[in-house]
Amino acid sequence: MSSKEGKSPEELYKLLGDSDAAVRELAADEILKDLIKENNLLKWNQAIERLLSGVGSPQRTNRLGHSYLLGSVLYTIRDAVSTKQFCKILAVDKISMKEPSGADRQVPALQVLLAVHTYLSNKKLVANPKLASTDINSLFDILFKVAERATFARELAFAILCNALTNLPDRLVDPDLQYYILRRLADEKKTYATLDGVAVYLSIRSRTNFDMSLGQRKKNKYIHWSYANPLARSNFDMLSRIINEAPLNVSSPSIEQLAGTDQGDFSYMQAHSWRKRRHCMWDAIANMYSKPNAHNPPPVGTEEYKAESVPFQMIWAKVDSKYFVTELDYVSSDRFITGCNIFGAFIKTIDIDYFSQLFTTNVSRELTLRDEIHSFSSNDRLRTVVIKRVSDAVKLRCEERPLDVPVIWKLLLCNVPTFDKNSLSCLLSIVAEYRVDDSVIDGTYNMLEDLYLRPTGQVIEHSNRSIGDLRRDIVGIVFQLLKSTRQRTFTSSTWRKSAIRLLVWTSCFKTIDPTSEIYAAPELSQSQVVLAKQRLESAMTFLISENTQTLVEDDPKTHPISWPYLTVQVLQELEADKDRYTLVNPVDQKLILRAKRILNGLQSLKSDESTNPKVNLIEIFVSLIVLLVYTGTAVNEELEDVIKFGNTITNDILKQHRHKRKNQAKATGPNKKRKVNASESVTPSLLEFANDGDLIEGEIGTILVEMILVFSTKKSTVLKEACENLMKCFANLIDEEALHLFYNVLQAKENLNGQNELFDVEDDEVDMDEVDMDEDDEDEDGEDEDGEDEPDSGSSDDEDTSNSADNDDDSGDGMSINDTHDNGTAESSDQNKAFEEALGKVLGVGDVSGKRRAGNSASDHTDSDSASESEEDMTDEQMLALDHHIAALFKDRVSGSNNKQTIASRKKLEKQAKENVIFAKTRTLDMLNAFIRSFAGNSATGKLSVSEQVGRLILSMIMPLLKLIKTTTHDPLRSRTYSFIRTEISRAQFQISPTDDIYELLTTVLNETARTNGNIYTNACATVAMFLCKLLYKSDTGKENSPEVMGRLMTIYTDFMKKWATDKKLATSSNLFIEFIRWVEEERKK
Repeated sequence: MSSKEGKSPEELYKLLGDSDAAVRELAADEILKDLIKENNLLKWNQAIERLLSGVGSPQRTNRLGHSYLLGSVLYTIRDAVSTKQFCKILAVDKISMKEPSGADRQVPALQVLLAVHTYLSNKKLVANPKLASTDINSLFDILFKVAERATFARELAFAILCNALTNLPDRLVDPDLQYYILRRLADEKKTYATLDGVAVYLSIRSRTNFDMSLGQRKKNKYIHWSYANPLARSNFDMLSRIINEAPLNVSSPSIEQLAGTDQGDFSYMQAHSWRKRRHCMWDAIANMYSKPNAHNPPPVGTEEYKAESVPFQMIWAKVDSKYFVTELDYVSSDRFITGCNIFGAFIKTIDIDYFSQLFTTNVSRELTLRDEIHSFSSNDRLRTVVIKRVSDAVKLRCEERPLDVPVIWKLLLCNVPTFDKNSLSCLLSIVAEYRVDDSVIDGTYNMLEDLYLRPTGQVIEHSNRSIGDLRRDIVGIVFQLLKSTRQRTFTSSTWRKSAIRLLVWTSCFKTIDPTSEIYAAPELSQSQVVLAKQRLESAMTFLISENTQTLVEDDPKTHPISWPYLTVQVLQELEADKDRYTLVNPVDQKLILRAKRILNGLQSLKSDESTNPKVNLIEIFVSLIVLLVYTGTAVNEELEDVIKFGNTITNDILKQHRHKRKNQAKATGPNKKRKVNASESVTPSLLEFANDGDLIEGEIGTILVEMILVFSTKKSTVLKEACENLMKCFANLIDEEALHLFYNVLQAKENLNGQNELFDVEDDEVDMDEVDMDEDDEDEDGEDEDGEDEPDSGSSDDEDTSNSADNDDDSGDGMSINDTHDNGTAESSDQNKAFEEALGKVLGVGDVSGKRRAGNSASDHTDSDSASESEEDMTDEQMLALDHHIAALFKDRVSGSNNKQTIASRKKLEKQAKENVIFAKTRTLDMLNAFIRSFAGNSATGKLSVSEQVGRLILSMIMPLLKLIKTTTHDPLRSRTYSFIRTEISRAQFQISPTDDIYELLTTVLNETARTNGNIYTNACATVAMFLCKLLYKSDTGKENSPEVMGRLMTIYTDFMKKWATDKKLATSSNLFIEFIRWVEEERKK
C-alpha cells in the first residue's frame, strides 16, 4: 500500500476513513513513513493541520483513522513540536464555539476536544520522560476554556478531564496540579457544586497519589467539599440535592461517540443522540466502589465516621428512586434509559460484593424484557438499544473477571427472568472455556445446584420469577455445561459427577429425610421430573463416547470408566441409602443384580482388555438400559434380552482371553514364570459359569437385530447411537436372515394396519382418547424443549448429515412407539355396554353382556342347551315383531360409529401410526448405514476388504430399498433412501463371483426403471444398475472372463433396449442407455 505501489498521498488519506481497522493502520503507517523520509517541519505542520481537520469529521471511521495518525505524528516530532506549541496550533481562543446544526460538517469545539483527548490518551506520548505536569496543565486549560465557552460541550470537556485524571501517571498529576484543578472549579461559577465538579473531585480522590492534606484544609476557601470527598457522610445531603436537581438529559456527546469507538447508528454531531445517557460523574462514583469495604465502620458521630464514604446502597437508592421508579413509562423513557446506562457503568466497575444491591424491585422490573417492548414505536428504539448495552456490560465484566460469573449469573436468574439469552450463552462459554483452574466451573455448578434445590428465599418476589421456570432454565444450563465441556480436561470430574447425580435424583428418586444432602424445597413437579429425564438421556448422548478420568489418582488399579456406567454407580449409591432416598418407579432387583454382575465382570476385564471395543461397548449398552429401566423408558423384558446378549458376548471374550493366555503359557515354557495381571484373576463364577437361561441359544445375529429394532425405534438419540455402535461392532454376527428383520420394517405399510403388524398391536387395543392425550403431552414436552436456548437439542453434534432426518429424536422422553398405546378401550367398552343393554331390553332377556360372559365360562353343552331353551321361549310371530326393533338398534350402532368425534379420533390415530412407521423406517436406514460403514471405516467410499458373503449381504439390501422408495408416501424418506443407495450402496467396492442370481437382479432392476414411480425411483434403479455392471466386470473372477461378462451385460441391456424401443408405455429414459455406453467406452480406453 505504499506510494511506490501507486498510492498517492491523497489516496492514503482517504484510506484513513476505511471501515477496516487494518487498512486504516496500514495507510497511517505509510503516510508517517513518507513524512519521516522528507523530515520537513513545514510538511509536519501541514500534516497536523490536515489531521486536525480530519478528527472533526462526522464520519466515525474518519475520526478513528485521523486520530490514530495524529497521535503517531505528535509522538514522532515530540522534540520539534512541544505540548505548548501544539496548544497554540489548536488556537482555542480563535475558534467558533457555537452548537452544531444539522447542516454543519465541522464543529471546531468538538474537533479541539478530540485532539486534546487523542494527546492525553496516547500511551507513548504520556510516557515521554520530558513531558511535565505543566504541559498537562496547558491541555487542561484548553478543556476549561471549551467548557466555559461551549455549553453544549461542557460535560464532554469534563469527561475528558476526569478520564485523564484517572489514567495519567502520578508524575504528571502531582499534588500541585491537583490543588490547581480544585481551585479552578471554585473559580468556574461554583462548578464544584455540579455533577461536573463532583466528577472531578472523585477522579482526583481515586488517585493513588491523592494529597490527603487537601481534605484537611477546612479553612481553605477553594476546597468546598469537606474532606475533599463528595461521598463523605457529612456531604451526602448536598450530594443528594445535586443528583435530584440534575437534568435527565446530557447536552454533550460521550467520549466514545466523539472518538468513534461507539459503533452506534447515531452521528456524534446530532444533538438528539447525546441525550439519554449517563453523566461522567457516575463513572467516577463507580470507580470509588471498585474495591470492597473490608474494614469495620467507625463509631457514629466521630470525625472518621463523617469522613468515610457512604455505603454503596445509599448511592444506588438515589439512582433507583430517580431513574427506575416509574413502571414501564413508555411515554417518556428518558429516566429508564439513563438509569440503565448508569447500571451498565456500575456493572463494569464496582466490586462484586455490591452486586446484590443493584437488583432492586424497580431495576428487576425494568430489565425484564416484556412483550410490550417489541411494540415500541421507532422513536423509542433507544430503549431496546440501551438494554442491549446492559447485556454488553454484563458480558464485558464476565470476560474480564471470570471468577465473578457465578454471582452475576445467580442474580440474573433470580431477578431478571427474561434477560438476554445471548448474554447468558456468553456466560456459559466463559465458564466452559476458563482453563486457569476448576474454580469457575465448580463455583458455577454449586451455585446452580443450590438454586435448583432451594430456590425459596433466593428468588425475589418482585422479579415475577416462577420457581418452575427457574428450575427449567437451570436444568438446561447444567445440560449445556456438560455438553460444552465434553472436550475439556479437568483436575477432577467432581462437578460432572454431581451434575449427573442431580439429574439421576430428579429423574428416579424422592427424598425421605429433609436433612439429606439432596432435598428439594418446594417439591419438584411432574413436568420438572420429565424434563430431567430428557436432559439425562441427552447428556448420555454426547458423553457416551467419552470416558471419565481416573477417580483415584494415586491408585494404579483404577481405570477410566464410561459415563453411563458411572451413572449406574450413582443410581446404586442413592438406592443403597434407603433411609434418605426412595425410588419413584420400583424395579426388579433380581434383574438389576444380574445386570450388575455383568458390569462388575467387565470392569475386571478392562484393565487388560481396554483396547477391546466390545468390552467398552457392552459396558455402555448394559449401563444405558439399566438407567432407562430406572427412568421408566425401558421395561424389564427389554433388559432381560440385553442381559442375555451381554452374558453371551462377554463369555466369548473371556474364552478368547483365556485361550490367548494358554497359548502364551505354552510359548513361555514350563520353567518360566509370567507376571499375572488383574484381568487374569477374574473369578470364573462372574461370567464363565453363567446360567443357561442367561445365554442366547442359536444365532446371536437374529437376537441382536431384534434387540436393536426394539431400542432404535424409541425416540431417544442416545439409544440410536448405542444401537449404531452395536451394529458396527457386531456386524460380523449378522447374516441375511437377521437383515430380513430390517427389511420387514422397510416394507411395512404406512398406516394403522402396518403399525399393528410391525409392533404386534391389535387394533382394538388402541384408545382414541389416549392417543389424543399423548399428542397433547408431546406438545407440552416440545414446548419444554424449545424453551431452552439451545442448541440444545439433544442430538449429537457429530452426527452425520445424512442422518439429520431424526430431528425429533429428543422431542420425547425416550418413549417407544408401543408406549403410545394402552391396553383396553374405555370409550369402546362404554359404547358396547350401552348397546348390549339396549339389545337386552329389545329381546326381553335382561343383561346381554352378563349372559354372554356367563356363557363364555360355561361348557359347550350347556351353551347349546340354553340356546335351545331361549329359542323355544319365543314364537315365530314374536320373532318377526322384533325384526324392525333390532334393525333400528343396529342402524343406530353403525351411525354412532361414524360420528364426527370418532372419525376425528380415527384420523389422528392414522396420522400418528403413519409417523411411527416412518420413524421406524428412518431408524432402520440408520442401522443399515452403520452396518455398511462397519466394514469401510468412516465412509463407504473406500475399498472394502470383506468376504464375498458380506458383499452379498449388501446386495440383498437393494430390492427392499427400491421397494421402500416406490411405496413410501413420505418424500423426505424417499430422498434419504435414494441418497443412501447413491452414497453408500453404489460406492461400496468388494469382490464377488458373477453368478446368475446377480445377473437376474440386474435384469429385475432394469425392468423396474420402466415403471412410472417418479424420477427418484427411476434414478435409484439406474444407479443400482450401473453399480451392478461395474461390480460384475471389475471383480477378480470377472476380469479373467471380461469378454464373457461384458457380452452378457451387453445382451441384458440390448434386450431391454429392444423392449423399450417397441413399447411406448415404458417410462425408461434414454439416459439409462447413454450412461451404460459411456461406461463401456471408458472401459475400452483402459
